[in-house]
Amino acid sequence: MGKIEWENAKTRLDALLVIDEYRTDPNKTWLRLIVKTEESYGIRYLIDNGSGDSLDVIFTDKMTLIKGFDHESSLSQFAADEWNQDIIDGFYKGLDEKYQNLYSEEQKDETTFFIWYDGQMHQNKDQDQDGGEWLLSYFFESFEQFHEFVTDYYSISVDENLLRKLYNLGHLSAVELEQLILTS
Repeated sequence: MGKIEWENAKTRLDALLVIDEYRTDPNKTWLRLIVKTEESYGIRYLIDNGSGDSLDVIFTDKMTLIKGFDHESSLSQFAADEWNQDIIDGFYKGLDEKYQNLYSEEQKDETTFFIWYDGQMHQNKDQDQDGGEWLLSYFFESFEQFHEFVTDYYSISVDENLLRKLYNLGHLSAVELEQLILTS
């Protein structure tokens, strides 16, 4: 599992959101990779890669919650021979109930790893942990990772200086966004 730069986590998700909103046809919202909503408890980002894997990230005023689901993980109860609720409940053990209640039972069932950060990171791991922590790569530990993902996933060439600005700030002006993508 890669290191999460907690102080930059929201900025990195905002940067991905900007690119995704710009590159996805507004009439084809089902193709969106990332969606941001503002809720009464904070800001929520849902990343869904369209292949059955998802990352649900919530920023409250007191903590950050990250729920991941890798459909190919042996911890996915949907693929288990016999449902084991203890595995799912174990991921949330120690988390205040008011934060657990931000997830429906159906959302909790779609968990193969769970992390919360309140100044320090907490994660209850299963002994067979292979829960899809690769999904944390959407936090992009480096500009180079972000650049590679953006250019490959969206099949575009970009102005690297503007992309770096987006990576560091999480936003661009409308003019900068128009200049970001280079045409051949």
